Amino acid sequence: MTRWANAVPDRAEQQELKRKAIIREAARIFSRRGCHGATLDDVADRLGVSKAALYRYVRNKNDLLFACHEEAMEIADRTLTEGERSGRTGLEKIRIGMSAYLAEMIGELGVPVLILEENALQGEEAERIYALRDAYERRLRALVEQGIADGSILPMNPKLAVFMLLGAIHWVTKWYNPDGAWRAGEVAEALMELVTRALAAQPPAALGSAIHRGAAPAGTEP
Repeated sequence: MTRWANAVPDRAEQQELKRKAIIREAARIFSRRGCHGATLDDVADRLGVSKAALYRYVRNKNDLLFACHEEAMEIADRTLTEGERSGRTGLEKIRIGMSAYLAEMIGELGVPVLILEENALQGEEAERIYALRDAYERRLRALVEQGIADGSILPMNPKLAVFMLLGAIHWVTKWYNPDGAWRAGEVAEALMELVTRALAAQPPAALGSAIHRGAAPAGTEP
């Protein structure tokens, strides 16, 4: 007989939930204070736990930085898989996958500027994140090539196209204000509509996202 009919998480699930909470709160703190300015004490204070409690889940600050980067790559992999599964063309698969990636990153991880600071990592952890990042970029290049083949994307250099896509979405972490007027999902949809339009062989005549339909006046805080 299952305990509590599986309605209550078991010990392992509870530990994983706590670890996720640590990672996501750390990402927010690293984003606000920078990788070098934030400490484990900051994370513990924010979560309302002792620093000793954190050591049950992470060994040190570099371990926590690695966990944050690894979480970001897990999100990237999962959302791109969804785009590959549900999109009809190469362009559509990119737009679906990267829109979901950006929405979750700025909505759930609290504008993680740390993804632009992979040089803060050291040793084997750094090499693992570089390998995951390179694999993700290869998948994106394959989708650009697929889009060129199916006619949804203009003939272009796939590597350069991917650099443009990633540069556009990762720079959002520098300017997006989660307390502003634009929600994470709206920003993700509107931005990906713009950047994929630059790739499209037959771009639509008008932009359809909510932000573009009701564009904010110049100078308005996002």
